[in-house]
Amino acid sequence: MFQRFLEQQSFSDYHFRSDLFPPITDRAFWDAFENTECISLAEAALNYDWPIIKATDFMAFKKTGDRMVMEQPHFARREHLILFALAELKENKGRFLPQIVNGLFATCEETFWGLSAHWPDLTYAVEHIHRADDPYIDLFAAETAEHVAMIAALLREPLKDYCPEILDRIEYELDRRIKTPYLSHRDWHWMGYHRAANNWTPWILSNLLTVFLLTEKSELHLHRALTKMFIEIEFYYAGLPADGGCDEGPSYWDHAGGTLFQFVYQLKQATDGKLDFFGDEKLARIAAYMQKAHVVSSFFVNVADAHASGHAFSMPILFGFARETGQKELMNFSAAVYQERASALRPLSHNIRNLRRLLYHAEFVREMKNYPVSLPLHGAVELLSEMQLAVLRRGDWILSAKGGHNSEHHNHNDVGSFALYDGTTPILVDVGINTYSRDTFRSETRYTVIPWTQSSYHNLPIVNGVSQRNGKKYRADGFAVEEGKIEISFADAYPSEAGIRRLTRSLTLDAHGVCAEDRFAFAEGASHAVTEVLMSVLPVRMENGVAILDERYRVQADGGVLRTEYMPFADAKLETDWHTAGVTRILFEATDADRMRLTVEKI
Repeated sequence: MFQRFLEQQSFSDYHFRSDLFPPITDRAFWDAFENTECISLAEAALNYDWPIIKATDFMAFKKTGDRMVMEQPHFARREHLILFALAELKENKGRFLPQIVNGLFATCEETFWGLSAHWPDLTYAVEHIHRADDPYIDLFAAETAEHVAMIAALLREPLKDYCPEILDRIEYELDRRIKTPYLSHRDWHWMGYHRAANNWTPWILSNLLTVFLLTEKSELHLHRALTKMFIEIEFYYAGLPADGGCDEGPSYWDHAGGTLFQFVYQLKQATDGKLDFFGDEKLARIAAYMQKAHVVSSFFVNVADAHASGHAFSMPILFGFARETGQKELMNFSAAVYQERASALRPLSHNIRNLRRLLYHAEFVREMKNYPVSLPLHGAVELLSEMQLAVLRRGDWILSAKGGHNSEHHNHNDVGSFALYDGTTPILVDVGINTYSRDTFRSETRYTVIPWTQSSYHNLPIVNGVSQRNGKKYRADGFAVEEGKIEISFADAYPSEAGIRRLTRSLTLDAHGVCAEDRFAFAEGASHAVTEVLMSVLPVRMENGVAILDERYRVQADGGVLRTEYMPFADAKLETDWHTAGVTRILFEATDADRMRLTVEKI
């Protein structure tokens, strides 16, 4: 789509506006801005003491793997800067200008605008602290540039009166840290020239587009930057499956498909609607992914490094995406999910790190909060055939399952896994991912130190003591879906030492619950030992070879010896996700099995 534009059209045919967002002088907008919470929060923080990011904070990631010690002051600075800016835009009395300038100055004084965990050296043989003369653009250097550029643009007039020098400093820092390095590099992984693009590409480019549109005075340089961005965003767009699926999971859609939307939406706004890509069918399917990956309420299918809930915050962006692509059913869906959770949402708590997103959120919420919603939101089957992800419904029962391969972005070794809900009650789950650390993305530790990425901690069989391996060759070789039934063939997800030639899983959903039947064909001479693993965040007790979950559900197998293993999360994110302190592994162990049949039903 973007490459076709470069081949057939010219940026010279378009005028790109730089007044994309309402400045403080646009009182009609800011007086009507509904989120007045920003003023009370900024008032309470008027004496905020801007924290220092110490060298040892930065060094901690390399030395101990702890990334949070650096990230906490980094994000606290940015959140307060945007908070003070938003409060001043709303109030327009000059009360918050001193702290805005303090925040801008503190940001400009930082050596690196990104995170210690994001150095572009995948061997982690990196320097202890970042070099000031070697700019690198990661996710949060780009986000920092976006909100610094926006604050300078929206508050230009009062800043000119209060401290004009800060505007010159911002222009200098944006050029040396962001604009010149971006145009000079083709080697950074997220650009897509040498490695497959992932969420970093649209996430970063959506922010860089804001910076160039707001600040670039040279038409030649702007067109050069746009050309480069179109090449790189095409790498991401072309790499997505035709069905629009996001293999990074719903948690990352907000920063993947959601930021692709923001990139395209800015282009449309900057050209007064003339440069409009929203008629593209694949773009529409990228938006629709979130509806297909929905489970119930604020729960979504929890694959890859995803979190099961909390995605109602994504609904305003999804609503705008649906509106622009002309998908009324998707507008209805996003409005319904948002309205159900609206009373519990505090927009500033989620959007405060990105000023552009916050303004888009405000724009779309005005329309969606009173949008007339109709139910139901789904049929009996939701399917992403190329990504191999399906959700089935029968009454209150909701079953999801995936095929795919074990080299997906933010991959877990989970080919063939499934999850089960009874309404909003999670019965069998994909745990998700704990708080990121150095071990999360090191190939030698990701699938060893972290249990939640391993297939033996998903709802999957362990075959002859062997679990699935990571890599694209470890994949499903069949994925078929019909109403009430999913069939997955996935022996290829296991290495040869598992001794298995064929493994077919049939998942059947009916009014009583779910039946999972695994059929195995073993290699000649191989043992036939199978351990079926099920993961539940409900209380579990054993009774006569049957697992009783929360005194409401019965889980049993027609073969194997039952045992359970409780595992505490010891992680705040997972405890918040599941509202409990740990998960129970339910294991049915058989020494001679060609077939294992598991059932889950209400008592």
